[in-house]
Amino acid sequence: MGKQRPWLAGLVALFGIFALYRMRLRPWMYTWGATDDEIEAVLPGDELVSAHTPRTTRALTIDAPIAAVWPWLAQIGEDRGGFYSYSVLERAVGAHIENANTIQPEWQDVQVGDTVWLARRYGDAARQVVAAVAPGSHLVLMSPGDFERVQQGMTASGAWGFYLRRKDGWTRLIARGSGGAVGHVAFDVPHFVVEQKMMRGIRDRAEQIRRDQVHAFVGHEYQGEPTNTGSLVK
Repeated sequence: MGKQRPWLAGLVALFGIFALYRMRLRPWMYTWGATDDEIEAVLPGDELVSAHTPRTTRALTIDAPIAAVWPWLAQIGEDRGGFYSYSVLERAVGAHIENANTIQPEWQDVQVGDTVWLARRYGDAARQVVAAVAPGSHLVLMSPGDFERVQQGMTASGAWGFYLRRKDGWTRLIARGSGGAVGHVAFDVPHFVVEQKMMRGIRDRAEQIRRDQVHAFVGHEYQGEPTNTGSLVK
């Protein structure tokens, strides 16, 4: 009996860790920063994914107008502006990413059917296709196979969407993951770590540009120089 106790203690500990993850950690990760209304909202692209699939909805507030946030979303991709996340982790999985700190005009024209590379070295397994896009509103990505199914009138097994909404003078950035690998702990945990950093990276860049614009405007006004107020993103 005494020899069984360490085994039993290990089993109890494992069960406790599993219960903690399912009851506390996973719900927190799945809805990080999001309000109840955002979690329940029907967002563009939801109709493209099979119903009753696992879903994450995360959000944060950005002290900048939508016009200052959208360009950072528009240029995501390994061969473009990067993903504004942890460069060390991105490179560790084989992605050749340089996270941009400036907005590049040549990366702003995003169309349905465009490719967004996660890591080009892995081919289609690490390629996303733009399934739905509206500048200043949303960007929805999915795998090439899912995109083909949607084009044929079928539903996708998963999607990854980003949404911008104006609320009380602030911008809300919402990220929603539906289906696909969502629901598997080996995916959920690392994806949460990377995605929340990505969202914070977008926030920090948009807010910094906004601060720079305000400081430049104030500086011109203080010096009595004429200022083009239209240069301030509204």
